[in-house]
Amino acid sequence: MVWVYGGPVGLARRLLLGVSALVAGALTLGCQIVATPAREAEAGFWFEDVSFASPRLGGELTAADLDRVRDVAADEVQAAFQGMRIRITENRKARYHVRVVQQVRDGRMLKAIEVAGQSRGMSGFGGSGVVNFYLLASGAVAYAPADLERSAIVDAIGRGVGRSAVHELTHQFLPRATIDRSRNRASYEFYSAGRPEQFFGTLGWDVAGPLLRERFAQP
Repeated sequence: MVWVYGGPVGLARRLLLGVSALVAGALTLGCQIVATPAREAEAGFWFEDVSFASPRLGGELTAADLDRVRDVAADEVQAAFQGMRIRITENRKARYHVRVVQQVRDGRMLKAIEVAGQSRGMSGFGGSGVVNFYLLASGAVAYAPADLERSAIVDAIGRGVGRSAVHELTHQFLPRATIDRSRNRASYEFYSAGRPEQFFGTLGWDVAGPLLRERFAQP
């Protein structure tokens, strides 16, 4: 089982249909957008149908548990981008968006491996991403202290999912930035979700923080 995040993949081939002149124009536009503060960005974040069961939880997550996971995850995403001109919604047509799905596999590898999340994005056009619910729920259970109450593990699942969504949205907002180079385990940018900090304690910004605050600065 692999915990790394999937890196961003350019959308030029799909969005611009291989027309070189349009690609050049789009990249120029992208550079202009990165160089100047952006208008408010809308980021959609929602859950598809997901499920998880573990003996540690006494069986399946209930509907109430999943509601709690969604609330905690949404709060995590809101808190991460607080003070920036980024509006988090449930709009599935938002230019930037991340959806939580049951599992995510990286098909770019010779043998598809499971990853915590993946995103695709291009400056000036937006992006899309997915987060792996099953892998992150498994991680919350695995890293939970032995005496932790069930409700606290459910909250940890929500934090893990929300923090992965923040990571993927950051790839979309800053598609040219190599945020995965961060080795600060207490940061949103850290390259792997396979760590206790993904689920417990407080995370903050590292290399991407100044870039996000510059691009999405409040007027």
